[in-house]
Amino acid sequence: YFIMSLSIQEPLCIENHDLKLPLDAEMLAQVGSYGRLARFNEDAIIFKEGEQLSMVPIIVEGRVRVFYRNDNTDRELLLYSVTPHETSMLSCVTFLSEENRVNMYAVADAESVLLYVPTNIIMFWSKTKLEWNQFVVNSFREIFDMLTRGLQSAGTSSLEERILDFLKIRVHTGNSNCISMTHLEIANSLGTTRVVVSRILKTLESQRILSLRRGTVELLIR
Repeated sequence: YFIMSLSIQEPLCIENHDLKLPLDAEMLAQVGSYGRLARFNEDAIIFKEGEQLSMVPIIVEGRVRVFYRNDNTDRELLLYSVTPHETSMLSCVTFLSEENRVNMYAVADAESVLLYVPTNIIMFWSKTKLEWNQFVVNSFREIFDMLTRGLQSAGTSSLEERILDFLKIRVHTGNSNCISMTHLEIANSLGTTRVVVSRILKTLESQRILSLRRGTVELLIR
């Protein structure tokens, strides 16, 4: 039934999870009958550009990174991260084309739980459920705000400031001063190169702003 490459590690029982979504009794019954809940390991691919989806993924737990990728250069451009603590937990609905194809990539940044709802049910909700439409509008607003902040930062801040801001956000969302990311992953997230990021991180380490270990950055300031 899924027309996508799922790295599902563990199917879950919907009834055992509090979805924390704006769903009325009828919608919950539809989710219980037709939806699927799945756990993804860190770094698992949620969907790839060009894939056709028959079900819409909505994040319930964890964090998902949404980005564009140039397969020819192996470079990524981070658009934003999605967590359940934000109204933009809706990770895919806003990017479905008429053919139900996505135009970006999504990868689990941490172990994550996603709810999958058939696209025909989502379309039915969009025509009949005010709560769902309000949720989608809030998601659009959050996503637009994140993209706007990213563009403002790229246009007005130095790369060092952008790296620090990025690390502070990851510390805040992960509730830990230690960020498990390589220099290349940070570079891809900010649309720059690993060499430049490594040089700036070394400078920040010499200023005792952060500490570097293999595959990990520890932020020493808040």
